[in-house]
Amino acid sequence: MRIRNIGLWAIVTLALAGVSCKPDEIRVATVAVQGVSLQPASATLQEGETFQLEATVSPADATEKGVEWSTNNDKAAVVDEKGLVTALAPGSVSITVKTLDGGYSARCRITVKGPEDPGTDPGTDPGTNPGTDPGTNPTAYRTWEDTGASLPDYPTYNTVSAASDFPRIDITWEKETQRLAEGEYTWVDGTVRFRDPKGMYRTSEEKEYETDSQVLQMRIRGRGNTSYDAEGGIKHSYKIKLAEHRKVFGMKGDKDWILLADVQDPTLLRNAVALRISRMVSMPWTPKYRAAEVYFNGQYGGCYLLVEAKETDRENKIPVSVVGPGETDGGYLLEIDNKGDYDRYFRTETFQKKIKFKDPDFGDRNNPDNSADAQAQMKYITDYVNDVERLLKERSFDPETGYQSKLDLYTFIGNYIVQELTMNVDGGMRLSTYFAKDKDTRLFMPMVWDFDLALGNCSYIGSDFNLESGMDGPKGWFIKIRGGSFENGDWDGSWKSYYQYLFEDPIFVEALKERWNLVKPRLDKIPAFIDKMAEYNKPAYDHNVSAGKNPRAKRSYYYPPDNFTSWSEAVTYMKDFYRDRLAWLDTAINGL
Repeated sequence: MRIRNIGLWAIVTLALAGVSCKPDEIRVATVAVQGVSLQPASATLQEGETFQLEATVSPADATEKGVEWSTNNDKAAVVDEKGLVTALAPGSVSITVKTLDGGYSARCRITVKGPEDPGTDPGTDPGTNPGTDPGTNPTAYRTWEDTGASLPDYPTYNTVSAASDFPRIDITWEKETQRLAEGEYTWVDGTVRFRDPKGMYRTSEEKEYETDSQVLQMRIRGRGNTSYDAEGGIKHSYKIKLAEHRKVFGMKGDKDWILLADVQDPTLLRNAVALRISRMVSMPWTPKYRAAEVYFNGQYGGCYLLVEAKETDRENKIPVSVVGPGETDGGYLLEIDNKGDYDRYFRTETFQKKIKFKDPDFGDRNNPDNSADAQAQMKYITDYVNDVERLLKERSFDPETGYQSKLDLYTFIGNYIVQELTMNVDGGMRLSTYFAKDKDTRLFMPMVWDFDLALGNCSYIGSDFNLESGMDGPKGWFIKIRGGSFENGDWDGSWKSYYQYLFEDPIFVEALKERWNLVKPRLDKIPAFIDKMAEYNKPAYDHNVSAGKNPRAKRSYYYPPDNFTSWSEAVTYMKDFYRDRLAWLDTAINGL
């Protein structure tokens, strides 16, 4: 939410009788803004409380002192055009003030607590590790529920037979979002309308399902790095921010949504398959998604995957309560990503990973938050990750004093299964890899993301990663043996990283084998899931290809995986790849 407060320009009135003055004889000196400060830099509020922030534009005689205010979490707190903050619900929020002249900014980090919030949230703790008692042991850690145990073979949708009946998203904007740099895009205002005319995503339990949202106000920007211009830029991915929370296609109400183009995936299904596997192995959070036809200003844009945005929310999304002002041991969200956009990051000492700060919001490299709180918190989580890597490289395998005292084995095993099974080219701990830590957790992997170049959809994987001939899929280890950063001289990813050292630990290997054999019967059901999703989405997928929005599905190259003449042919290839890889991994993991 952004609110503008336009400063008053100086008005000069000439009222001298008998004196005339030509316009070009008037000279008004302007003084440029050079910065802005905000007091205080942090605060803690109770739910329902208001608090006045004070912004000071420098120099004092700057001509244009106008500023705009914004909040990065309007569920927790909002701010008006004068800097008055209203606390709405428990959570963490950054309030930003930005000058209209020069774009200088400053931030205040605010924690909103409930009326009886003691500062921790033990009531939502789903459990503790074996042998611990959260009532008596202050070091008891949160553990994760096996949410994949009762997952059905596939979701039950109401099949439609024509593209005109398929769920549809209409987006309007006056101008398209512009790319500023890698990973950086302009936000533009517009409207969006979600329609599901035949109730494809309506369930029998959904009593108030909305088949037409009507026109909603929103903002939209591009997203992605290499993928944004892939395939000639024929189909881009976007992030949408609604003006108000809205339940869409039966998913939970939210403001933030992602439109995945999947333009590099001839099946349009790889991300959906990987997220299904994520649920089967019980990752802490798996975003929900729906396929939909998208139109931009009335022009067909293709079939997209509408996905819940990646956000911290202990109850509903990434299960983290973000660290508050004056604290260091609290909730953090991090991302390994070697791309060069403007997020602030640190480079780890041992494995040389580029890790971005996602939450809390420490600003970007152009507008950094250098408050005392930010410096202390960045140092805390940087030191924590460095300790994890150091203990791994030292092969400190003692469960009480080694890496396990700081790293959550369960979620690292879940992530490994998803990445290795899909043979994801981007899954080797070099980008699109998320770490999280909360006050009651070790460092854990909360979710998985980005699988368009997985399941055999990367013809260069063998050559770029120097894999043995015949072992570049569906047979052969990948994540187990390739963990480098794919930069700074490690071009084939052969430098050891997290999983290479984890596989040296007998405890990790035995835990992996146990987990694999638990989830293997679930993984056997993925081919049926693929068939069902292809059946549900066929009208939209056919339309997407016929409109030229999926060029990879029509290519006819000599080498796989691009030798397809239709998307259904590409689906068959992917499904066969999955079956073969599942069988190979079952033998290989149990043979460790």
